[in-house]
Amino acid sequence: MSRLNVAINAGRRLAHRIHMRLGANGILGVALLALALGGVAYAQLLQAQAAQLQAQAEAARSRTAQVSTQQIESVPPAERLARFQNWFPSVDTSSADLRKIFRAAQTAHVQLARGEYNLTTIDGSGGLQKLDVILPVKEHYGPVKAFVGEVLNALPHASLAELRVERAASAADELDTRVHFTLYYRAQTT
Repeated sequence: MSRLNVAINAGRRLAHRIHMRLGANGILGVALLALALGGVAYAQLLQAQAAQLQAQAEAARSRTAQVSTQQIESVPPAERLARFQNWFPSVDTSSADLRKIFRAAQTAHVQLARGEYNLTTIDGSGGLQKLDVILPVKEHYGPVKAFVGEVLNALPHASLAELRVERAASAADELDTRVHFTLYYRAQTT
């Protein structure tokens, strides 16, 4: 007999003795006890890892807060205002932005009627301007929603100031909608 066969036979005899001594229920109980101990050990390991990750996250938060306050304190307010205003596009791009609005309407299958356009300076902003674009639309809600979403995604400096939806009659198929966008620009530099 080979050594492997001897080891297999010894294992079978040991398993038979344990089975005879403990029975099927005893073996099941020992297996469940071993499984429970393994589960407790794994839970403690996971809890230690979670505590370590929590500590790392707190350290990262404190470093981020410290760095951001140092950066804000080191930049003069006038420069911060200039950086903020430079984020906005120049008012020269308003025509291109209006073309994007009309393209979004065409993509969403929305027919735009004659709109109102008003460019004004925002008081106390240090040179920011806003373009109010008011568009009457007669369409179903789905295309209007797609149109508004497309405009807001395409123009990050735009906001939806108003969306008024009215149904002329209860049996009317289309809605009378008024879409009011406000686009923000920095003043044109000369």
